[in-house]
Amino acid sequence: MPVAQLVGVAAQFLSRKRGLSMRRTAFCPVGSSVIVTGAGRGIGAAAAVRLAADGLHVVACDLDAAGLHDTRDRIVANSGSCEVLTADVTSPQDCQQVAERAASGAQPLRGLVNNAAVGAFAMDVESTTLAEWNRIIAADLTSVFLMSKVSIPLIRAAGGGVIVNVSSVHAYATSPAVAPYAAAKGGVLALTRTMALDLAVDSIRVMALVPGAVDTPMLQSHAEREGKSLAELGFPSGPNAIARIADPEEIAGTIAFLLSRDATFMTGSALVADGGMLAKF
Repeated sequence: MPVAQLVGVAAQFLSRKRGLSMRRTAFCPVGSSVIVTGAGRGIGAAAAVRLAADGLHVVACDLDAAGLHDTRDRIVANSGSCEVLTADVTSPQDCQQVAERAASGAQPLRGLVNNAAVGAFAMDVESTTLAEWNRIIAADLTSVFLMSKVSIPLIRAAGGGVIVNVSSVHAYATSPAVAPYAAAKGGVLALTRTMALDLAVDSIRVMALVPGAVDTPMLQSHAEREGKSLAELGFPSGPNAIARIADPEEIAGTIAFLLSRDATFMTGSALVADGGMLAKF
Protein backbone atom coordinates (compact mmCIF):
# COMPACT_ATOMS: atom_id res chain seq x y z
CA MET A 1 0.00 0.00 0.00
CA PRO A 2 1.42 3.43 -0.92
CA VAL A 3 2.74 5.55 1.95
CA ALA A 4 0.17 8.31 1.33
CA GLN A 5 -2.64 5.77 1.54
CA LEU A 6 -1.21 4.30 4.73
CA VAL A 7 -1.08 7.78 6.25
CA GLY A 8 -4.70 8.34 5.27
CA VAL A 9 -5.83 5.06 6.83
CA ALA A 10 -3.90 5.86 10.02
CA ALA A 11 -5.46 9.31 10.19
CA GLN A 12 -8.95 7.82 9.84
CA PHE A 13 -8.19 5.27 12.57
CA LEU A 14 -6.91 7.94 14.93
CA SER A 15 -9.91 10.12 14.18
CA ARG A 16 -12.28 7.27 15.02
CA LYS A 17 -10.31 6.43 18.14
CA ARG A 18 -10.38 10.02 19.35
CA GLY A 19 -14.09 10.21 18.62
CA LEU A 20 -14.73 7.16 20.77
CA SER A 21 -12.55 8.65 23.50
CA MET A 22 -14.55 11.89 23.45
CA ARG A 23 -17.77 9.94 23.87
CA ARG A 24 -16.32 7.89 26.68
CA THR A 25 -14.45 10.45 28.73
CA ALA A 26 -15.41 14.06 27.85
CA PHE A 27 -17.87 14.48 30.69
CA CYS A 28 -17.90 14.63 34.50
CA PRO A 29 -18.83 11.25 35.98
CA VAL A 30 -20.18 10.81 39.49
CA GLY A 31 -17.30 10.88 41.97
CA SER A 32 -15.10 13.24 39.96
CA SER A 33 -14.48 16.86 40.90
CA VAL A 34 -15.37 20.15 39.26
CA ILE A 35 -14.18 23.71 39.92
CA VAL A 36 -16.90 26.37 39.98
CA THR A 37 -15.80 30.01 40.04
CA GLY A 38 -18.02 32.79 41.34
CA ALA A 39 -19.73 30.21 43.54
CA GLY A 40 -20.62 32.56 46.38
CA ARG A 41 -23.95 33.63 44.92
CA GLY A 42 -26.18 33.68 41.86
CA ILE A 43 -25.57 31.22 39.04
CA GLY A 44 -22.29 29.98 40.54
CA ALA A 45 -23.85 29.12 43.90
CA ALA A 46 -26.80 27.38 42.25
CA ALA A 47 -24.44 25.44 39.96
CA ALA A 48 -22.27 24.32 42.88
CA VAL A 49 -25.31 23.08 44.79
CA ARG A 50 -26.74 21.27 41.76
CA LEU A 51 -23.48 19.61 40.75
CA ALA A 52 -22.85 18.41 44.30
CA ALA A 53 -26.38 16.99 44.37
CA ASP A 54 -25.55 15.14 41.14
CA GLY A 55 -22.66 13.38 42.89
CA LEU A 56 -19.70 15.56 41.96
CA HIS A 57 -17.13 16.90 44.38
CA VAL A 58 -17.25 20.68 44.03
CA VAL A 59 -14.26 22.96 44.52
CA ALA A 60 -15.99 26.32 44.90
CA CYS A 61 -14.15 29.64 44.79
CA ASP A 62 -15.16 33.29 45.06
CA LEU A 63 -13.98 36.54 46.61
CA ASP A 64 -17.16 36.54 48.72
CA ALA A 65 -16.15 34.41 51.72
CA ALA A 66 -19.53 34.72 53.43
CA GLY A 67 -21.33 33.68 50.27
CA LEU A 68 -19.01 30.71 49.83
CA HIS A 69 -19.73 29.47 53.33
CA ASP A 70 -23.46 29.75 52.63
CA THR A 71 -22.97 27.69 49.46
CA ARG A 72 -21.01 25.09 51.40
CA ASP A 73 -23.73 24.92 54.07
CA ARG A 74 -26.37 24.29 51.41
CA ILE A 75 -24.30 21.51 49.87
CA VAL A 76 -23.48 19.84 53.18
CA ALA A 77 -27.13 20.02 54.26
CA ASN A 78 -27.93 17.97 51.17
CA SER A 79 -25.14 15.45 51.93
CA GLY A 80 -23.01 16.74 49.08
CA SER A 81 -19.23 16.94 48.84
CA CYS A 82 -17.44 20.26 48.51
CA GLU A 83 -14.64 22.50 49.63
CA VAL A 84 -14.44 26.25 49.36
CA LEU A 85 -11.57 28.61 48.71
CA THR A 86 -11.62 32.39 48.84
CA ALA A 87 -9.84 33.44 45.66
CA ASP A 88 -9.55 36.25 43.13
CA VAL A 89 -9.70 34.66 39.68
CA THR A 90 -8.01 37.69 38.12
CA SER A 91 -4.88 36.73 40.11
CA PRO A 92 -2.62 34.07 38.54
CA GLN A 93 -1.43 33.12 42.03
CA ASP A 94 -4.95 32.62 43.35
CA CYS A 95 -5.93 30.59 40.29
CA GLN A 96 -2.91 28.37 40.84
CA GLN A 97 -3.97 27.84 44.46
CA VAL A 98 -7.44 26.78 43.36
CA ALA A 99 -5.94 24.27 40.92
CA GLU A 100 -3.59 22.94 43.57
CA ARG A 101 -6.50 22.48 45.95
CA ALA A 102 -8.36 20.52 43.29
CA ALA A 103 -5.26 18.44 42.54
CA SER A 104 -4.76 17.57 46.20
CA GLY A 105 -8.10 15.79 46.51
CA ALA A 106 -8.84 12.13 45.97
CA GLN A 107 -11.26 12.87 43.13
CA PRO A 108 -9.85 13.53 39.63
CA LEU A 109 -10.64 16.95 38.20
CA ARG A 110 -12.90 16.46 35.19
CA GLY A 111 -14.69 19.80 34.96
CA LEU A 112 -14.33 23.56 35.19
CA VAL A 113 -17.16 26.10 35.22
CA ASN A 114 -15.81 29.59 34.48
CA ASN A 115 -18.70 31.59 35.88
CA ALA A 116 -17.12 34.45 37.84
CA ALA A 117 -17.89 37.89 36.41
CA VAL A 118 -18.73 41.47 37.31
CA GLY A 119 -21.29 43.74 35.68
CA ALA A 120 -20.65 46.98 33.83
CA PHE A 121 -23.33 49.64 33.65
CA ALA A 122 -23.22 53.26 32.45
CA MET A 123 -19.98 52.44 30.63
CA ASP A 124 -19.79 53.46 27.00
CA VAL A 125 -16.42 53.63 25.28
CA GLU A 126 -16.07 57.38 25.63
CA SER A 127 -16.84 57.56 29.35
CA THR A 128 -15.11 54.35 30.47
CA THR A 129 -11.67 54.84 31.97
CA LEU A 130 -8.82 52.51 31.10
CA ALA A 131 -8.79 51.29 34.71
CA GLU A 132 -12.49 50.41 34.52
CA TRP A 133 -12.01 48.71 31.17
CA ASN A 134 -9.12 46.63 32.49
CA ARG A 135 -11.07 45.66 35.61
CA ILE A 136 -14.07 44.35 33.65
CA ILE A 137 -11.98 42.55 31.03
CA ALA A 138 -9.85 40.95 33.75
CA ALA A 139 -12.85 39.67 35.73
CA ASP A 140 -15.01 38.58 32.81
CA LEU A 141 -12.50 37.35 30.20
CA THR A 142 -8.95 37.09 31.49
CA SER A 143 -10.19 35.01 34.43
CA VAL A 144 -11.44 32.40 31.95
CA PHE A 145 -7.96 32.22 30.43
CA LEU A 146 -6.22 32.03 33.82
CA MET A 147 -8.45 29.37 35.36
CA SER A 148 -8.43 27.28 32.19
CA LYS A 149 -4.65 27.50 31.93
CA VAL A 150 -4.12 25.95 35.36
CA SER A 151 -6.98 23.44 35.11
CA ILE A 152 -6.35 21.96 31.68
CA PRO A 153 -3.31 19.88 32.73
CA LEU A 154 -5.35 18.33 35.55
CA ILE A 155 -8.32 17.53 33.33
CA ARG A 156 -5.99 16.08 30.69
CA ALA A 157 -4.31 13.90 33.31
CA ALA A 158 -7.73 12.61 34.38
CA GLY A 159 -8.38 11.40 30.83
CA GLY A 160 -10.65 14.18 29.64
CA GLY A 161 -13.57 16.27 30.75
CA VAL A 162 -15.44 19.50 30.16
CA ILE A 163 -14.91 23.25 30.48
CA VAL A 164 -18.01 25.48 30.52
CA ASN A 165 -17.44 29.20 29.98
CA VAL A 166 -20.37 31.40 30.98
CA SER A 167 -20.95 34.15 28.44
CA SER A 168 -24.09 36.30 28.03
CA VAL A 169 -26.73 37.35 25.50
CA HIS A 170 -24.74 40.62 25.39
CA ALA A 171 -22.28 38.72 23.18
CA TYR A 172 -25.00 38.65 20.51
CA ALA A 173 -27.46 41.50 21.12
CA THR A 174 -26.49 44.11 23.64
CA SER A 175 -27.74 47.42 25.02
CA PRO A 176 -26.32 50.92 25.46
CA ALA A 177 -23.53 51.67 27.92
CA VAL A 178 -22.19 48.19 28.67
CA ALA A 179 -19.16 48.35 26.36
CA PRO A 180 -16.54 46.44 28.41
CA TYR A 181 -19.04 43.80 29.55
CA ALA A 182 -20.31 43.09 26.03
CA ALA A 183 -16.74 43.01 24.69
CA ALA A 184 -15.64 40.57 27.38
CA LYS A 185 -18.61 38.25 26.89
CA GLY A 186 -18.06 38.27 23.13
CA GLY A 187 -14.45 37.37 23.80
CA VAL A 188 -15.60 34.40 25.89
CA LEU A 189 -17.35 32.96 22.82
CA ALA A 190 -14.25 33.34 20.63
CA LEU A 191 -12.00 31.88 23.32
CA THR A 192 -14.37 28.94 23.74
CA ARG A 193 -14.15 28.08 20.05
CA THR A 194 -10.36 28.07 19.87
CA MET A 195 -10.02 26.17 23.16
CA ALA A 196 -12.33 23.48 21.81
CA LEU A 197 -10.15 23.07 18.72
CA ASP A 198 -6.96 22.95 20.77
CA LEU A 199 -8.24 20.48 23.38
CA ALA A 200 -10.24 17.97 21.34
CA VAL A 201 -7.19 15.74 21.03
CA ASP A 202 -7.18 15.46 24.84
CA SER A 203 -10.88 14.51 25.01
CA ILE A 204 -11.73 17.85 26.61
CA ARG A 205 -14.90 19.52 25.43
CA VAL A 206 -15.26 23.29 25.75
CA MET A 207 -18.69 24.91 25.64
CA ALA A 208 -20.02 28.41 26.16
CA LEU A 209 -23.26 29.00 28.00
CA VAL A 210 -25.26 32.08 27.01
CA PRO A 211 -27.82 32.95 29.68
CA GLY A 212 -30.36 35.72 29.41
CA ALA A 213 -31.71 37.63 32.39
CA VAL A 214 -31.24 35.73 35.65
CA ASP A 215 -32.43 36.65 39.13
CA THR A 216 -29.00 37.31 40.62
CA PRO A 217 -27.51 39.99 42.88
CA MET A 218 -25.91 41.56 39.78
CA LEU A 219 -29.30 42.13 38.14
CA GLN A 220 -30.92 43.22 41.38
CA SER A 221 -28.16 45.76 42.03
CA HIS A 222 -28.64 47.17 38.54
CA ALA A 223 -32.35 47.66 39.20
CA GLU A 224 -31.61 49.38 42.51
CA ARG A 225 -29.13 51.76 40.88
CA GLU A 226 -31.73 52.64 38.27
CA GLY A 227 -34.45 53.03 40.91
CA LYS A 228 -36.74 50.78 38.88
CA SER A 229 -38.38 47.42 39.22
CA LEU A 230 -37.20 44.58 37.01
CA ALA A 231 -40.46 44.85 35.08
CA GLU A 232 -39.82 48.55 34.49
CA LEU A 233 -36.40 47.66 33.11
CA GLY A 234 -38.12 45.49 30.50
CA PHE A 235 -37.91 42.07 32.12
CA PRO A 236 -41.35 40.41 32.20
CA SER A 237 -42.17 38.33 35.26
CA GLY A 238 -44.93 36.07 33.96
CA PRO A 239 -44.17 32.33 34.15
CA ASN A 240 -44.67 31.90 30.39
CA ALA A 241 -43.42 35.29 29.24
CA ILE A 242 -40.79 35.39 26.51
CA ALA A 243 -37.50 36.72 27.93
CA ARG A 244 -38.66 36.27 31.50
CA ILE A 245 -36.13 36.27 34.32
CA ALA A 246 -34.73 32.84 35.09
CA ASP A 247 -34.12 31.39 38.50
CA PRO A 248 -30.40 30.59 38.99
CA GLU A 249 -31.36 26.94 39.44
CA GLU A 250 -32.62 26.82 35.84
CA ILE A 251 -29.22 27.91 34.54
CA ALA A 252 -27.54 25.48 36.94
CA GLY A 253 -29.51 22.68 35.33
CA THR A 254 -28.20 23.69 31.92
CA ILE A 255 -24.64 23.68 33.26
CA ALA A 256 -25.21 20.21 34.69
CA PHE A 257 -26.34 19.04 31.26
CA LEU A 258 -23.26 20.46 29.54
CA LEU A 259 -21.03 18.60 31.98
CA SER A 260 -22.90 15.34 31.53
CA ARG A 261 -22.47 12.31 29.29
CA ASP A 262 -25.57 13.42 27.37
CA ALA A 263 -23.66 16.40 25.91
CA THR A 264 -20.54 14.63 24.63
CA PHE A 265 -21.24 15.64 21.00
CA MET A 266 -21.27 19.32 21.94
CA THR A 267 -18.05 21.29 21.80
CA GLY A 268 -16.82 24.61 20.44
CA SER A 269 -20.28 26.16 20.34
CA ALA A 270 -22.64 28.14 22.53
CA LEU A 271 -25.79 26.89 24.20
CA VAL A 272 -28.31 29.72 24.59
CA ALA A 273 -30.55 29.60 27.66
CA ASP A 274 -32.33 32.95 27.46
CA GLY A 275 -36.04 32.23 27.72
CA GLY A 276 -36.48 33.30 24.10
CA MET A 277 -34.90 36.74 24.55
CA LEU A 278 -32.81 36.64 21.37
CA ALA A 279 -35.80 35.40 19.37
CA LYS A 280 -37.36 38.84 19.84
CA PHE A 281 -34.54 40.75 18.11
